[in-house]
Amino acid sequence: MQQDLVSRMEAYIREKDLITKGDKVLVGLSGGADSVCLLLCLKSLTERLSFDLGAFHVNHNIRGEAADADEAFSRRLCESFGVPFSAFFVDVPEMARKLKIGEEEAGRTARRQAAQTLCKKEHYTKVALAHHLGDVAETFLFHLFRGSSLRGLSSILPKRGMMIRPLLFCEKKEILAFLTEKGQSFCTDETNASPAYTRNRIRGRIIPEAGCINAEAVLHIAQSAAELSEVDAYLTEQAERFCRRHVKGFEDPDESRVLRLPLAPFLSEPVLLQRKILALLLAEISYAAKNFERVHIEELLKLAKKQSGKQLSLPHQITARREFEELLLSREGAACAKTAAGAGTAACDETAASAKTAPSWEHPSLTVPGTYRLPNGQSLSLSLLEPAEEANFWEKEQIPKNEYTKWFDYGKIVGALSLRQRRSGDVLGMKEGRKSLKKVFLEQKIGAGRRSEVPCLSDERQVLWAIGVRSADSCRVERGTRQILVAELRGEVASFPSSKEMEDSHEG
Repeated sequence: MQQDLVSRMEAYIREKDLITKGDKVLVGLSGGADSVCLLLCLKSLTERLSFDLGAFHVNHNIRGEAADADEAFSRRLCESFGVPFSAFFVDVPEMARKLKIGEEEAGRTARRQAAQTLCKKEHYTKVALAHHLGDVAETFLFHLFRGSSLRGLSSILPKRGMMIRPLLFCEKKEILAFLTEKGQSFCTDETNASPAYTRNRIRGRIIPEAGCINAEAVLHIAQSAAELSEVDAYLTEQAERFCRRHVKGFEDPDESRVLRLPLAPFLSEPVLLQRKILALLLAEISYAAKNFERVHIEELLKLAKKQSGKQLSLPHQITARREFEELLLSREGAACAKTAAGAGTAACDETAASAKTAPSWEHPSLTVPGTYRLPNGQSLSLSLLEPAEEANFWEKEQIPKNEYTKWFDYGKIVGALSLRQRRSGDVLGMKEGRKSLKKVFLEQKIGAGRRSEVPCLSDERQVLWAIGVRSADSCRVERGTRQILVAELRGEVASFPSSKEMEDSHEG
């Protein structure tokens, strides 16, 4: 069982492209069975997959001496395997009181902040969390019971940004069997059995009952969640295609501050796609998907079929208005107010444009080598490497894997380099074809309000690096590259996991 689990993890990592050669992986180690299993398996694979490993532990100041014992156990375990270990003490109850949130959410925030700190300080490129199939099933049921969209029912993904979940292929019973066979002890958090938490009741009561109905119930639920994730991805792609083609202002909602949805093509689409289009537009105009529920989508669908002049108020100060053959979505109501008063679209757009607050800056022609200041206090340093001047250069596998240093084949760069804000029509070259910068922002969940803050290193053809977000594939360094452009971000690192990416409440 022991080696079988390790081999299966290796296959899963390769299949999902979770870890690449040269990565530096940080394990969230609670001391529980799941995270201990994750640490041991990843330690067995470090040489085979050529990556470095470290671990961190957060003491939440909730369980007193038991929490201190978990921290001490985690430290000893890492020392026995020669794995660098970092511990953080966070008064989670106090954090919850200050932020006016639940302790579970405060704990997730504490773990996310701890991971961010280490990623900045020690240059970790991946954060490994110990979710397994049981967590997928549990999250699926939790979202199902409280009412959720397809995205919520998609449950937990194997990879989201820097977050990876290498145990997502196996069940809890396999983890326990692995640790028993290896003779490895672990800690038990008694709060995981408390019926005070809804998730614990699902884990301790509902899932075991489901197992009595069908022994493979957990696996089947996880498979359904994966299929729903594929369905959601397809619908999202179709909704984005519709919006790019039909919705005025969709490409730059932060500039126009109003989205205009033509109702004729919209109402001709299937209702399932209509809901996804509306959800996408709400997320786009509000810069966030939170606080929008199914009831808001249904109210918008009703509004789309009402007479002109009807309107609806939504969270995030969003106003929706039926205006002749269009549905208008605006933020703070200012943009539509003039239109409603008869001032017209031009006045609406002019008002919106005057509300822009993002600073305007640009370095139109960069010299290499050189260092250039960014508005947020960071700087971008550019230099050149000549591989031919260093013996055995390619054998050293030096290409950096972090988020703040990028290498580009200087010979593939077209024209002058510039450092600037994004522009309409920006694209990045991929392995196959090109991808709009707008789509990259959507995929990385970069809200419209933040997009003008992302500096872009560009040549005359494309964006080479949306700094802190994504770099182009078309100028990647390969064997035979004669000159390497090294772009290094200096100062506080800008790209780290979002709170959504760090939803790890069931890390073992």
